[in-house]
Amino acid sequence: MALTVYTSSGLFVTCDSRQQPLAIAFACECTKSSMRCFVLFAMIVSLLIALRQIARQRIYYEMLRRGALLDFETVTPFHDPLFLLLTFCLLISLTHILVAAWQYHEDNKSVDQFLVFLKAVVVKYVAHSCVFLAFLASAYDTENQLLPLSKYVEEDPVAARLLLSQMAIVLEASAAEAVERGRHIPEGVETCTSEESYACLLAASTQVPLHVDEAGSLSMAQLLLENTRVEKYAKFIAEMWPARALLDPRIKDDNSLRFKRVWYAVNGCAIPLTFLVLLFFLRQVRNDLEDVRKGQTEDVGGLAVAFLYALATLQLLTYIWDLLFIPMRSLHGAAKA
Repeated sequence: MALTVYTSSGLFVTCDSRQQPLAIAFACECTKSSMRCFVLFAMIVSLLIALRQIARQRIYYEMLRRGALLDFETVTPFHDPLFLLLTFCLLISLTHILVAAWQYHEDNKSVDQFLVFLKAVVVKYVAHSCVFLAFLASAYDTENQLLPLSKYVEEDPVAARLLLSQMAIVLEASAAEAVERGRHIPEGVETCTSEESYACLLAASTQVPLHVDEAGSLSMAQLLLENTRVEKYAKFIAEMWPARALLDPRIKDDNSLRFKRVWYAVNGCAIPLTFLVLLFFLRQVRNDLEDVRKGQTEDVGGLAVAFLYALATLQLLTYIWDLLFIPMRSLHGAAKA
């Protein structure tokens, strides 16, 4: 899709203030720049989707193997700034069709000619973009992508029935906060196994009835939920908390090592690709700035849009880089503790 957008001239109309009112030319540059930038930005978000899926499904099945059911929070994408931002960017991009309709009318072109243009935009751009947004929206519902418990039961019904009767329920919010506070690692040790780490995580975050015990203190899960910190990132990105537990360098066994290899292989591809996209946006900003200096005032619109996409990409790059260095931050946090 990205290659199509950058090589196909049939998706855009000419933006020239010498032939159009300045406001129309400005809107034309804004929408055309957004159409081009959106596809590259969406590609980076798709990589984040892959990383998120790997981490969340991994921790779910590992906890299920140990007799705990991780209850992921149900999140609607329309409450997440990242999804709203992408939807807004796509809507801005699609308003280029309105600019094109005005231009075709001014040039006295036939309706059939405009319909040919519209068909090309729908087939080569709108359809792919809508599929991406639908894919992103579905990614918010982690539980919908997990293996049904019926599949879990059918392999060994007797053992599964016994395990399910004793299964603990773990809230995502309490598990995430336990990981944030480092309670997934046994106290006073430098290294541990995956088994020991999951045991600590379950002990700190297992959901229990909300009551005060004989000593007059609330359960650990309730305390963690009451002290949940404000999220630093958009909801979709904040849900990457399983990576902090799974990539902790203090967890050392073959099971953990295999996962870390897969994770860093995917993340190792994401960082250079995101960096290249950022460089492309900055190059676009430079080119538009040169055009503005030459008197092409309408290019201010394209410059502003490319600059905003560059800022958003830089934010994603910062977060992906942060994920890459989770082990170092974990060790630093342990040293401070």
